[in-house]
Amino acid sequence: MGSAEFGGDAVAGDKHVHQWAATSPPLRVVGPVRKSELDEVVDTFTGTRRYDELRAHLASDGVLVLRGRPGTGRRTAALRMLVQEGPEDGEVRALDPGTEPADFADHVTPGQAHLVVDPVIAESGAPGGPLRDVHLNAVRQRLGPKGLFVVVVGLGTTVEDAEVHDWAPPGPIDVVRAHLTSTLRRMGDSLRGTTLTAEVQRLLELSASVQYLSSNPSPRESAGFARLLVEHAAGRRGEEALLSYGHESLERIVGGLFGSGSPPPGQEPLRDRAFLIALAVFDGSPFPLVAELGDRLHQLLSTVEEPSAQPGQAVFGSSPAERLAWARAGEYDDEIESAWGRLPERVVAFHNGSQWSVVLRHVWTHHPAVRMPMCAWLRALSRDRRTVVRLRAAVAAGVLVAADFTYGFDAFLRPWGGSAVAMERQLAAWSLYTAAEHGRESAVRRLLSTWSGQQDPAQRWTVARTYALLGGATALSALRDVGRMAVTMREPDDVLQTALEQTVEALLQSPAATVVLEKLLRWHEEPGPLRELAVSAFLRAGRRAQPGAGAIGDWPRLLLLAAREEGARQPLVRMLRRLLSDNASRAEASEIMAGWVRAAQRASLRPARGRQGDPWPCETENAVASDVESALAALLPALVGSKNDRDRLDYLLRRAAGPERDRHSTVERLREALGREQRALPA
Repeated sequence: MGSAEFGGDAVAGDKHVHQWAATSPPLRVVGPVRKSELDEVVDTFTGTRRYDELRAHLASDGVLVLRGRPGTGRRTAALRMLVQEGPEDGEVRALDPGTEPADFADHVTPGQAHLVVDPVIAESGAPGGPLRDVHLNAVRQRLGPKGLFVVVVGLGTTVEDAEVHDWAPPGPIDVVRAHLTSTLRRMGDSLRGTTLTAEVQRLLELSASVQYLSSNPSPRESAGFARLLVEHAAGRRGEEALLSYGHESLERIVGGLFGSGSPPPGQEPLRDRAFLIALAVFDGSPFPLVAELGDRLHQLLSTVEEPSAQPGQAVFGSSPAERLAWARAGEYDDEIESAWGRLPERVVAFHNGSQWSVVLRHVWTHHPAVRMPMCAWLRALSRDRRTVVRLRAAVAAGVLVAADFTYGFDAFLRPWGGSAVAMERQLAAWSLYTAAEHGRESAVRRLLSTWSGQQDPAQRWTVARTYALLGGATALSALRDVGRMAVTMREPDDVLQTALEQTVEALLQSPAATVVLEKLLRWHEEPGPLRELAVSAFLRAGRRAQPGAGAIGDWPRLLLLAAREEGARQPLVRMLRRLLSDNASRAEASEIMAGWVRAAQRASLRPARGRQGDPWPCETENAVASDVESALAALLPALVGSKNDRDRLDYLLRRAAGPERDRHSTVERLREALGREQRALPA
């Protein structure tokens, strides 16, 4: 045919064309819902104000489009209102979800109750099209005045020109109570002498129940937990099963969010899942921040899923409400720290406070293709100018390290822990602390011990900062490694020395403070690096205050320790006496004591009131000694080991009074306490 142009097709041989035209709507299965299921719904359903509103609308209009997430009790609510408002026989007929909206009217029976859950509804322009009001009106006309029809749809379903009503599920404790009451009532004699109400309340007040219900589970999950509680009440399940149910349920939920069988709403499943990962990292942060950083991760994930695709993404995706509902999260009013103080902000967070770590572990362990883009994403976040972004990236890295320590060590800990940049070393400390908190404490301790024995200053600094974060749980290991680094320091390193002092200071604020004080006493016995570290760390801790610890004013931290920890009092007194008697440390120790006296003065002051109730400026009135003053008064006599000690402390008190005598007599009361005869501790 050469270069001839033509339309249609060319056939070499015979061509057979067959065409059919449908003369009636395609047959779809319509069948009644089992009576046993309807009876259970009637017996266990928990009504709410929202349910009453929806039921009233169905009764008046005959047709209802109910929108909600699967598992929230939306289908159960539809069945309950159809039974209540439907025909006397209580029958409910279910339509095949494959029925197109235009064919709904051809499959309903006048005067009967009908239900269709998650029908296959196309978008605008697609064959079949979305659900429209004209389809519902056709159903309404076919049903007649006594017929009912409920369409249950998901959050992302396209509905045009039709009124849609959102479903709000009942509280989890109400769902559990209803299911428990129904099941235990049927069990009858198994209540063992107690009333039904008392037994239900006992099961709800179990610590495992309180813990699980506080995670805000869905109605479907709550019903499952109620069945487990019944097994527990019958003696067939232990409390361990109750405690593990919530975690196992959450694991299944998270697996479904990333599984192919439960895609998120919208046209970009990968983008919504990137948002879910970002929410796991920034749980409790403003929505714009989570969305922004989630889109960055989406771009990295797209290069793995579609390497040949052009970079970029849609500007508009699924709505925030749809994303949050799918992710099992919500939006709340909160306050966030900023350079301008605490500001009110709308933040987003998971309903279950444990979900963020489950999401990260699931992605990291079940979807290996995510690892490289996630590592690149977190490393980029670690260089962000915003402190909260860097901190959250380090915490997320710590969770991933806990899930796979070997991979996480190479990806995060080794480059950060040995970095020349202090900010990156701090990231490593945060990550190590998080990994220890998530079950990898033994591996973290081994790593810290190894790094402390090496001569890399960066790694040693990271060790010190990590021990400061871990606190008293690792006090013995921390003191061993800190002491080793102080003794084996080849060249003076002011940065590392400061980090070591801060670590010991942090340990003095932990529950292991008594052990730390006793260790400092042993370090102080021999001249050298350990003695210098003991003195500098103790003096640093002595200058710190504990805000709001007292009834009025702040407490000096070490004084508070001596007042509240009986075991810490004796080693603290012995250390103070040594420092006050040593010429090298006497001046700094005396200044710390003077600061404690001033704290007692401030705590004992009360503003004087004028006749009209207004405070007179610069005037005070005497008051009862404060708790800070009382603690210091009890400590002073114990510091006296000789007449020189007493004279030195008395001189310190007189200097603290200033040029004019203390009007409220705090110093005078302290001097009086110093003069009392009390048995001093041995030097």
